[in-house]
Formats: sequence, structure tokens, C-alpha cells
Amino acid sequence: MTIADVTAAMKERYGSSFSTTKLSRLETAKRGVIPRDVHDLCVLYGVSENERGHLIELAKGSREPERFQPDDDTRGYRWYIELEQIAASIREFSSMFVPGLLQTAEYAMVVESLTLLSPIYYYHGLPTEDLPDTAEGRSNLRLERQKLLEQDNPLELHAVIDENAFHRRLPRSGVMDDQLRHLLEVSTRPNICIQVIPFSVGLYPGAETSYWSILDFPPGDHFPRRTVYAEAPTGPRILDHEVDVARIDNAFETITRLALSPRDSRSFIESLSSRG
Repeated sequence: MTIADVTAAMKERYGSSFSTTKLSRLETAKRGVIPRDVHDLCVLYGVSENERGHLIELAKGSREPERFQPDDDTRGYRWYIELEQIAASIREFSSMFVPGLLQTAEYAMVVESLTLLSPIYYYHGLPTEDLPDTAEGRSNLRLERQKLLEQDNPLELHAVIDENAFHRRLPRSGVMDDQLRHLLEVSTRPNICIQVIPFSVGLYPGAETSYWSILDFPPGDHFPRRTVYAEAPTGPRILDHEVDVARIDNAFETITRLALSPRDSRSFIESLSSRG
């Protein structure tokens, strides 16, 4: 198969963001590889299950220092997705949307169809041929990421969501109803904690931006202890300096104390769901 053959087959099979540029860089070791890409390529190439598992484990265990030295091609949302693959846990705050790892397919399509959330905004610094160019493609990528919560040794997720996110008008009322039911379902999993900040809290620290995420990594010589991803009108940002990360970490600790407990948050979401 030529590189063009492979990228066409990957897009047809997975609706993936593979491009000839990306595959060329993977094969020449000019960019790091993530477990999801290894899995998808192995399936396409017909690699045996045992060998596929071995290669995926190698990808998971790779700890090259350059993974944490983003260049112009990996900065922003794509860089966040790659870091997400190797994080042990994620703590995130969202005031406008239900976080991506918790979205239903239809809710994700609504979000990805918004003008301001275009590829140029989210994939800042990444060549456009290396990312999904449709709302459906970006939505599928978002849903693919959710498998991290279901795999063996799943990702730990602690999401704090402002009540504001649940009252946003959507094109169809049933979209939010389905989303609320989905939150209730996934919140029963041991690796997922959801808290809601009700309007009654008033103004609170840490909400200067509408979304930020703290990624905590497993111990390793080449792993930072934690990294922050934040979104702003000028585009996504990766914060690595410990002073910046510590400030966001402290803000997260504060808002978890202000938010409803996980149990009360479930009851709160149930009350919203019952209203239709």
C-alpha cells in the first residue's frame, strides 16, 4: 500500500484525521506515535492480535523526552489529545459545555458545528490536512477519545461543570435530555466523578476561562507531573510551567469544595432531566 492508499483507507474505515503528511512523519520518526494510531494501523495492515498488542504496549510505554517538547505542528488541541493518551487522570472544569469525554454523539455534533469552534481555532498550529475537516469527523474523533474511559486500567476523570452548561439552548430539546441521561449513566463508573457548581454559588475563582483541564501523568523520568490545557478566544494553550499549573490546580481544589458533592450532583442532574 502506498501512503496515499493507507490514508484513504484509514479515513474510510475510521473517519480518522490521518493524512499523507502525518503518516510520512510517523514512518520517518519525525513525530511520536500514540496507542490509538498503532491499533488502527495494525488492524488495517492485518497484524496478528498478539503482535498488535505488543506494539500497542510499546507505544504506551514510550517515554521519549521529546513527547513533551511540542513544536509548531503539535501545539494546541492535537497536542492535548496526544497527552490525553498517556495521562493517568484528568481533572477538568467547564462552564459552557459538557466536557468532550462525557458528550453524547449528537451533543458533540452540535458543539463541533459551531463557527467559533472551527478547526483553525481548535487545532492551532497544526496543518489543516492533518485533522478532520468536517464537524462529523471532529465529532467522531471526540467519541473515539472516550474509549480511554472504558479500557483496561481506564483513565480517571474528575469533571466539574457549571450549571450554566445545562441551560444552553440547543437546536433540539431532546439533545440535552439525552446528554443528561448519559451523564447519570457514566457517573456510576468508579473512574468517573462529576460535580456541578449551581448558580447559588454565585461568582467564584477559577472561571476566568470557560474550560481548562489538568492532566496528571504516571511516574516516569521523562514525564512532567502535570500539565494544563486551557481554551481562550485566541486559541488553545498548553501550560507547562509549574507556577501556572499550581495556580490552576489550586483553583480546581477551590471549586470542588464549592461544587455539589458527587452524590448531590447526581440528584441535581436528575432533577434537570425530569423537567424534560
